[in-house]
Amino acid sequence: MRKLVLVFLALVLVSQGGTLIEPIFLFLEKDGSRGKVNPLSREDLRLHPAESFWYTESYFFIAYLDSGEIAYLNLIVSNMGLKKNQPALTLTIITPTRERLTTEKDFKPEDLKLSENPFSIRIGENVLSGDDRRQKLSVKQEQLGLELEFSSPVQGFKLGDGCAYFGAKKDIYFCINYPAPRARVSGYITYNDKKVNAKGWGYLDHSWYNADTAMFEKIWHNLKFFSPEQNLLITSFITTENYGGKNVAVVSLVNDQKVVFATTDLIVTESSIEFDPAGQKSYPKKILFEFKHSDYSGRIHFDSSKIVEKMDVLEKLNKSATNRALKWAIQTFKQKPFYYRSFGPAELELNPKGASSIKISGQASCEVIFVK
Repeated sequence: MRKLVLVFLALVLVSQGGTLIEPIFLFLEKDGSRGKVNPLSREDLRLHPAESFWYTESYFFIAYLDSGEIAYLNLIVSNMGLKKNQPALTLTIITPTRERLTTEKDFKPEDLKLSENPFSIRIGENVLSGDDRRQKLSVKQEQLGLELEFSSPVQGFKLGDGCAYFGAKKDIYFCINYPAPRARVSGYITYNDKKVNAKGWGYLDHSWYNADTAMFEKIWHNLKFFSPEQNLLITSFITTENYGGKNVAVVSLVNDQKVVFATTDLIVTESSIEFDPAGQKSYPKKILFEFKHSDYSGRIHFDSSKIVEKMDVLEKLNKSATNRALKWAIQTFKQKPFYYRSFGPAELELNPKGASSIKISGQASCEVIFVK
């Protein structure tokens, strides 16, 4: 009886306005201890299929080229189509004049070919291959193409076991790891009947989840900062109210020798908020990212007003099998997702423990994604 009373009291204490606040477990080690920076294994690179209808796995690549283009690829495998484990590719190139060129294509599950040693994923004639330091893309869709290598002097990593778990039973998860975390980009891209040599910096991640994202995500704030000295990578989203409206984040600092640190301690503060009629959202034109680690603290105050891309997700979904299922899910659960990407100069302020503050100038890209 005493145990039942204590459990009841605990439920009351963690509730807010009559709504039970479910626990979150952020990127811990298998034994439940605080997560450390861990190298990636072959298992981390491969696919992690699940039975859930909502299962979705993504390999995301984005390249910021010295010639002014931004090119990105989302390679997706999902159960939200007519068949399980249905692959799809979305390829987008934003030109120096900010023209947005994009293709989306679903494939049959039998078009998906996997290899673990060496690692590769083939979808039709499109290939992703490599390891945790170097990954290559060979992708051609309609008039757009990528022949790119993302190469990093530092090996890929995950924080803890690489996953955040939601709820006392930990039956909902979002997992992410970071191959080639200090990526330089080389190769070429093709668009508008021309071939452009590619040189610049890039970012890639590998993520998967098993539930409707509207159940645990509300708004994303992602920031990728690059300079000759350091990369700062921020993945973050605010949870829904049933998880306390908390920030789920991985913040990592990487130089040419190592991952200096990774932490989940992040505060995101929006300011200069203006209503955007196109997205019907209140968009922040300035965003302050403040992070803490046992050996460092720091901040970036980013000007997110320089938008290079914004997208109504419902409007852009095409009539393919996977997107029909996704569109049904979004409409059924009354979601109105909208996506913004900004890009421009940024200054990273680092405060090493027991040492003077350091300011580093570079470039940054920020994503603000409204899930609802």
